Amino acid sequence: MSKEKRAVISLTTDFGLRDPFVGVMKGVILNINPSATIADISHEIANHDLMEAAFVLYSSYKYFPPGTIHLVVVDPGVGTSRRPILAVGDNYRFIAPDNGVLSYIYREESLKKVIAITSERYFLSTISHTFHGRDIFASAAGWLSTGIDPLKFGAPIKDYVRLSLPAPVQSDESTLKGAIIHIDRFGNLITNIDRATFEKMLKKSSGKKFVLQVGSEQVGKLVETYAQGKKGELFLLFNSFGLLEITSYMQPAVSLLKLQRGDEVVVKFFL
Repeated sequence: MSKEKRAVISLTTDFGLRDPFVGVMKGVILNINPSATIADISHEIANHDLMEAAFVLYSSYKYFPPGTIHLVVVDPGVGTSRRPILAVGDNYRFIAPDNGVLSYIYREESLKKVIAITSERYFLSTISHTFHGRDIFASAAGWLSTGIDPLKFGAPIKDYVRLSLPAPVQSDESTLKGAIIHIDRFGNLITNIDRATFEKMLKKSSGKKFVLQVGSEQVGKLVETYAQGKKGELFLLFNSFGLLEITSYMQPAVSLLKLQRGDEVVVKFFL
């Protein structure tokens, strides 16, 4: 059996695990390619939350073997004219609705092509208006995992949907503006400020001092591990994805700050 037929397919959805949706999708894939390996990234994406799904996929996809097919079904437009798409990169392929859920992938990956999936021969024979995850996306992923040429699924497109992704901005020599882009299950507030950008500005500061303004609070303590902070104390660290995180030891930082995704953070460096 060829290497392609042993492909890994990852799943990211907002379906949860109470209902049969995820299991049915896996059944469709395995019915087409019994040799496929299916790995779950997350099925606890907040309902219809494209930005959360985009970030979770971005944080995960590179840790899978080259050749992995990443299947994402967070699809508030299910049953409408929104297109199913297949994005092809050097190491990974992505199947998702064309609603912007692949926006981080478009920014981070050098993609060869993005294809609108139109060939119905790779869909199930009956298409429901409410479960394209089963009838279109899982079926297409199953067939793709058998080694079929991506161009047989449809024609390349250029007008695929992109979400507006906030990026950190250096407004002057001493000010870096960012935003909260994700809140994890522990209540940690993850920003879009990466380590390299932060450390470049920190090196120019006097005594490497800074303060982060978030809401009405100022945070100036940067540590390496959660246990270096005190319970109930706000502090900062760079998380496992290299992003600046506002956190508190064994207490949700989000409950201390009452902030939400999209809120601004401002780092002032003392020159």
